[in-house]
Amino acid sequence: MLATCFLLPFLAVTVRAGAVEDPDIGFSLLFETAPEEFEKQCVEVSPTSKPFPTWASGDFIIPSLGVMEMGDRKMVGLLDPFGKMQKFEMKGSMVCATYRIMATGFYNASKALKTVAPSLLFFETDPPRQCPTYNPVCNLAPHAPNDNCFVNTFKVGGKILTITDSPTMLEMDPRTLQILKRHEFDKDKLEDVVRYSGSAHPVNHPVTGDWIDSVGNSNLLTGGAQINFYHLNEDDPNRRTSLGNVTFDHPPYMHSFGITENYLVLPRMPVQLSITDIMIKPLSAGFQDLKMSTPGIDNAFVLLPLDGSRKVIRAFLPLDDMLYFVHTVNAYETATDIIIDLTTSSHNPFASHGLSLPANKDKAVMRHKFTPEVVKRFVIPLQEGKPVVASVISDPRTSTDFTKINPRFAGKKHCFFWAVENKHGGESYASIAIVKYDLCYGSPAKHWFRQSWYPSEALMIPSSEPSAAEDDGILVFTALDGAADQSYLMTVDAQTMEIRSEAGPFPRVGFTTHGQFYAAGAWGGQEIVEDSLIV
Repeated sequence: MLATCFLLPFLAVTVRAGAVEDPDIGFSLLFETAPEEFEKQCVEVSPTSKPFPTWASGDFIIPSLGVMEMGDRKMVGLLDPFGKMQKFEMKGSMVCATYRIMATGFYNASKALKTVAPSLLFFETDPPRQCPTYNPVCNLAPHAPNDNCFVNTFKVGGKILTITDSPTMLEMDPRTLQILKRHEFDKDKLEDVVRYSGSAHPVNHPVTGDWIDSVGNSNLLTGGAQINFYHLNEDDPNRRTSLGNVTFDHPPYMHSFGITENYLVLPRMPVQLSITDIMIKPLSAGFQDLKMSTPGIDNAFVLLPLDGSRKVIRAFLPLDDMLYFVHTVNAYETATDIIIDLTTSSHNPFASHGLSLPANKDKAVMRHKFTPEVVKRFVIPLQEGKPVVASVISDPRTSTDFTKINPRFAGKKHCFFWAVENKHGGESYASIAIVKYDLCYGSPAKHWFRQSWYPSEALMIPSSEPSAAEDDGILVFTALDGAADQSYLMTVDAQTMEIRSEAGPFPRVGFTTHGQFYAAGAWGGQEIVEDSLIV
């Protein structure tokens, strides 16, 4: 059941700048080609800024859209453009930026052909590509590289890997941002003939710290799928060790999932990814709503024990609470329940206006047709048969996504989360703030906001002080000044939401996905390879 109660007051405390004549000026620039590439363009933070704390010295690496067209063809899907990486080295009062278009197999093949090469895309290009009659599946492997992996990054075994919702991962030089090669795993039994998915949001094991991710295998004979979960160890990053699996009657799509002390928490959205459709159609055609007449596993949570000693728990949701979600805020457990916070929507988020470039650049669509996302808390009883209880924990008058917590509280009870808030102040979708929510103490929501500035997801870097509070730290994010067409690296006090530092201007950073912080010294003596990935 859905409880339409709110856990906190929504009185906003906001840091504002002056209004401008067109409040959405420059928003569409996030979805235009940003071709600039350079290494170590350094600037000092503004005179009123504070230097970076020693525990916040390091690299902030954030992916974005890079190139929106190639030759005669333009991309249409929001996440179809060629990916780009930005790195901001933070130390003292200095920020040094490095930008690089990702020289993936897909990008290199497209440059060679002087048009958009074969590859799976969410929407077909304009004008459309056509597979030859003798090879109608030209967009599938092994005919196409399908390696535009720019959604997220993570570090394992001294390597930095770039990932998306695919089993494919790429190795990247953390100093130059040069793509080196595909990350190859040792031969194992986790992948079948038709491997179709992974997650762009791996999680850390609460005890070992190992990374946990998944690979989805589709069974074309039965129409079902098996999702295999595995962990990666720092000492052997090419070896995947199985953690168990879950079988579904329809191939699920899980962009993210949660982890607690004892369980993987798997939200099962009532959407299937039709493998037969995406063989010959764009990816968007494959995200199909499942028709349900009674509660069941297609709209549910699955709790998979980490140690295999407990049984798998399945908790069905009622049909009036369809589990359309994108991002996991956090999950934790009590003696009787699992609690997970998710960004949710009232409809299939992978069949929305927001996933096309033209819609994001159209002010009429942007102002009126985007469906808001809200953060919901789900309380899942560990005793099967008891109902799941859901409540909204973000302001329903706005749209909230790209959430972050203090990483030291992952898998534990958290009191705070930070997020990107669209429709800030009830204005257009392009009115964007960074918001802080207090789930424990009743404090009002706090915001960072500048009119016509467009922030990325804000990453929380916690203070290293032993007595530091959960919200003691800084938020780091990029922000596009829409009027000036320039980007800045911003840090904000995570407690007060007041600006700590501002560095720039830098060339524009396009629409971003998920940034990560790598502390100074993270790369050790990693070898730098000069050759980039070659098709």
